Amino acid sequence: MLDRWLYWLLHAHQYDAKKLGSLFPQPEFQRATDSIDRIAKKTEDKAMYDTREKAIRDQQWILNAARREGREEGREEGEIKGRKEGEIKLIQTLQEILGGPVSDAAVFHGRSLEQLRAMTEELRKKIQRRT
Repeated sequence: MLDRWLYWLLHAHQYDAKKLGSLFPQPEFQRATDSIDRIAKKTEDKAMYDTREKAIRDQQWILNAARREGREEGREEGEIKGRKEGEIKLIQTLQEILGGPVSDAAVFHGRSLEQLRAMTEELRKKIQRRT
């Protein structure tokens, strides 16, 4: 009987549960085979569960990364918009100081921040020349 157990322990992994049942029909071997079969099924279920959970975590990571990227882009766009608005207000203030017509904010629509800064610098130079 010890040799049979030894053989079962060493070679059971090579057979499916049905084949093991026919090779080792004794109840103690049947119980051992059933136990191993249940463990194997649970292990497969666990592996499937782990794979599914990993996929969910990966997808969540991708979504979170996209959200962070979107927030960063939005923040950058907001900063640029705020700088443009500030530059437009400065241009209008400098125009007012010069006593000329003050441009409507719509006039500056579509201009880059660099263009607006160049206009501001030009107006500052005009003010300096006046004094």
